[in-house]
Amino acid sequence: MQERINEIIEFLIKKLSQISDPVGLDLKKLSDMLLEEGYTEREIHTAVEWVIANLNKEPAPSASKSLPRPAPSIRVLISEEQNFFTPAAYGYLIQLQSLGILNPLQVEQIIERCFLMGMNRVDMEEIKTVVSQILLGKEVGNFKTDSVYHPGNDKVN
Repeated sequence: MQERINEIIEFLIKKLSQISDPVGLDLKKLSDMLLEEGYTEREIHTAVEWVIANLNKEPAPSASKSLPRPAPSIRVLISEEQNFFTPAAYGYLIQLQSLGILNPLQVEQIIERCFLMGMNRVDMEEIKTVVSQILLGKEVGNFKTDSVYHPGNDKVN
């Protein structure tokens, strides 16, 4: 479920970045599209809550309001990390950073968590799981249940 929420967040961020007036966005239409794709109302609601909570934050005050907003910085992997992540997994991290979904601290947390979890090579499914855990503030095995979610596996064990 975590990865599905992350997919919805990505979808919403992409839609928001494509329109000039997000106030006129028809959320009912977007919700219907997501429901048709097989997402549940709970997943959609959780993703929308995350987007609202994280995108409405006021930017830090700057010396001049007329300057354009700088592009987000992208975390470059060192050689050891490059061998640890598949190109698809690293590309996914870059995509999330460029969309503004992940900040630099979260990227560091994701990389550190992957190392600490003892993974040999992080692929796309595993990175999606870790990203979802960081974005939604969840820890492995800490979902208010006794269930354990293993990276890349949304099945309850």
